[in-house]
Amino acid sequence: MENQPGYNHDQEIQLDKKERRELKRLEEEKLLASYARRMKMRKILKIAVISVAVVALGSILTWLVFRGTSEMPGEEVSIQPADHINPGDPMPGIYLTNPPVSGWHYNETASWGVHEEEIKDQIAVSNLEQGGVWITYSPDLPPEVVDGLKSITEKYKDKVILSPRSANDSLIALAAWGRLDKFNYFDEARIVKFIKAYRGKH
Repeated sequence: MENQPGYNHDQEIQLDKKERRELKRLEEEKLLASYARRMKMRKILKIAVISVAVVALGSILTWLVFRGTSEMPGEEVSIQPADHINPGDPMPGIYLTNPPVSGWHYNETASWGVHEEEIKDQIAVSNLEQGGVWITYSPDLPPEVVDGLKSITEKYKDKVILSPRSANDSLIALAAWGRLDKFNYFDEARIVKFIKAYRGKH
C-alpha cells in the first residue's frame, strides 16, 4: 500500500473528529476496566483479610470457651486401690486426703441425702465409687450454714450425701471419686458446680 503511487503516510494516521472521539472512548473504557479490575482485587483482598481475621478470632474464642469449660472444679487426686474390706478389718493403708476420695471401702453404701450423724469413711468412699458426691462439714459450722448445705443436698439428693465429719480440717469439703474441694465459707455456686460436674460420673 505504501508503494502505491500518490500514497501519503500522513493520511493513514489522520483521524476525523468522530474517530478521535471513538478512540478516546475506547481508551477511557480501557482505563475504567483496568480501574475496575484493581478495585475488584482490592475488594477480594479485603474480604480475604477479614475472613482470616474472623476465623482466627473464632478459633481464639473457641479455645477460651473450651479452656474455661475444661477446668473442672476441685483438685484432682491420685486414685488409691478400690479394694473391698470388711468392717473391723485393719486398713491396708492410709487415705491420701481428708476426707478420702478413693481407696479401700466396705461393700455397702450410705443412703443418699442428708445425714445428721457422721458416716464412716469406708462407707462414704463406697458411695463415691458409685458416682456419688459427699458433702461434709465441721461440727463447728454455724447452724444457718448447715441449713444451706441441707437445702442444696435436698435439691440434688440423687447421688449426693451430706454429713457432719469431725475429722475435717476445713469447715466444708466436697468429695467425688478422685476429686476434692475444701473451703471455709458457704459458696452455693461452688458447691452446685462441683455436684453437677461429678454426680453420677464415676
